[in-house]
Amino acid sequence: MKKNLLFILFSAIIVSSCSQYQEVLKGNDLGKKYEVAKAYYNKQQYYKALPLFEELVPVYKGTKEGEEMYYYLPFCYYGTGEYLVAAYHFKNYHATYPTSLHAEECLFMNAKCYMQMSPKYEMTQEFTEKAINEFQLFTNTFPTSPLVSQANDDIDQMRSKLQVKAFAGAKLYYQMTNYKASAVALTNLVRSYPDLPNIAEACFLIVKSDYLYALNSVATKQKDRYEKTIAVYNQYKDKFAGTRYEKEAKSIFENSTSNLNKLDIHE
Repeated sequence: MKKNLLFILFSAIIVSSCSQYQEVLKGNDLGKKYEVAKAYYNKQQYYKALPLFEELVPVYKGTKEGEEMYYYLPFCYYGTGEYLVAAYHFKNYHATYPTSLHAEECLFMNAKCYMQMSPKYEMTQEFTEKAINEFQLFTNTFPTSPLVSQANDDIDQMRSKLQVKAFAGAKLYYQMTNYKASAVALTNLVRSYPDLPNIAEACFLIVKSDYLYALNSVATKQKDRYEKTIAVYNQYKDKFAGTRYEKEAKSIFENSTSNLNKLDIHE
């Protein structure tokens, strides 16, 4: 009986609250709308705050009140997961009010929105690249901001995702036994990402791809391709020191040298 009374009381409160919200939403008291919008915002009830701010911002555009109201709007979009719309308004806030105390934070949050939209590495990384560009814009615009450290960390995180995708794509050529394309793709990868976490594996696969490409070539092409394998090994051999690739990479070098010597003898 007591539980039923509590349920009825709770339901009545909800109905009353919803009724009051609808009354404010449909009413003409702009001051009340702003008061209620901020109250919902502070409770992180962004879905309720958002319609109120959407109505208020155009009305107060160009005023001091409007500047403050506009600050809340993109955070509401962000809180409801509408990151693309939030990004537009964060960046537009900075452009509209560049001297505002909130301008710095809004430009940072603009980049954060694109980071939120960054998908798994297997998918197209348009938003990942956009996030990096926007974080760099932020650090260039506010180089002394306390948020720069976080922005740089976020850039590193986004670059890491691009590295993983690029490595997976380049390695796929090797797995498909397209050794010529594998060597080219992996070489480009190493040049683009010299800080690649699995740099030793990437360099080893370049050597092995060149070797297998030479090994499976017609006799007239093998000399040049073994010479390239040896040159590539010498270029990257320091990367293999102490890694699990060192022994096999050295074996490839020795085999390439031996095969090259045999070709020289038969010329």
